[in-house]
Amino acid sequence: MSVLVSDGPQGAWAWAGLRLEPEPAISENGARIDLPEAQRRIESASLEQVWLSRHWRPDGRSFEIRYVKSPAGGVSCTLLCRMYGADAVSASAASLALRDGLAVTPRHVRVEPIEDTGELREALVPLDGTPGGLAEVRKRLTWAWLSRRDTDFPLGVAVSPLVGEAVSWEPVWDALARQEGPTMIGVCLEPYAPPQDLLSYLGFLAREYGRLSQPGQPNPVFQRYVAPDPFALRAAPLYQDALRVLSGRVYRMRISLAATGAVPLHLAELLAATVSPLTATLEGGAVARVVPTQESAAAWANVTGLHRTWLDATCRQEVPQPLGEREKILADLVDLPQASAAFRFPYEIPGRPALFATRPRTNAAPDRLATAPIQGDPHAPTFQVGDPS
Repeated sequence: MSVLVSDGPQGAWAWAGLRLEPEPAISENGARIDLPEAQRRIESASLEQVWLSRHWRPDGRSFEIRYVKSPAGGVSCTLLCRMYGADAVSASAASLALRDGLAVTPRHVRVEPIEDTGELREALVPLDGTPGGLAEVRKRLTWAWLSRRDTDFPLGVAVSPLVGEAVSWEPVWDALARQEGPTMIGVCLEPYAPPQDLLSYLGFLAREYGRLSQPGQPNPVFQRYVAPDPFALRAAPLYQDALRVLSGRVYRMRISLAATGAVPLHLAELLAATVSPLTATLEGGAVARVVPTQESAAAWANVTGLHRTWLDATCRQEVPQPLGEREKILADLVDLPQASAAFRFPYEIPGRPALFATRPRTNAAPDRLATAPIQGDPHAPTFQVGDPS
């Protein structure tokens, strides 16, 4: 059986997965010898955006593309998914249906289902124990104490969007392959439909920061105007853009990095610069943050279960006050171009050294028994073998 399940009195979660590799055959992957690399990258990213858009369905699904340094050399890639159900049977059936839908990938990717639950569990829990080298790549938060007193909140906070450009991921995969110890990069997406109260709140923030970015007259008796707030001048266009973004298809996103040793900061920072290039804006829309020890267990549970529990010390960055629930959602949300910049399928360019470890194609049944190991990481879900029949 190719599903793992964690069930309880409140329902069940089920996980399934796919093995991904670059399609090497030029006759199949759409590459051409005379096609400039930049144009090939744009075409691949466009196909991947179509794939993402097709799977935008806010029904509780989440899916994660995961790159792991292979012990045999190179990088291996898996696409994992998770679904909820009232019981193990319905959750398993939903997870398998989602997996089969996700398997219809762009032409430059070769896909095989993970049919063995032992391999599936290794894909979900790729490192032993709770690794010490945990980091997240987040959208950048900026903050300031507002100079204006004619507002209900003294602390201003803004979220910088990622820059949705089709930047080459080859440097990231190459740096991952060069890691000395086991290392993983995962990008998890959950399609999201913003509720009306979030849209209303975001509209209020856009109007309020817009007002504070203009000269004000807090006291009509003295007829004295006050200058625009400097932070509001920066925040107002960001919130106006966020309001526009939420009118389309959006996703909640988590980008995680895990290593058995210390956090490879060079890799985390390279990943942040790739999902949102530093040259595109003054500061760059993404930052790398090391997960502190007290949040390591929760961060690893996010990885092993395809969750996105809020990690306050990691995700809040340097904001001096806790964020509200709606601000936490805004800090995770990305639109389709931003999601596509971070959720990239594996590809390789003809004539260059191969970056990915590939498996020989075979139709033979797996040798290992389809059973999940009893022991494992204490923070991983309690996987069981699922049976959709």
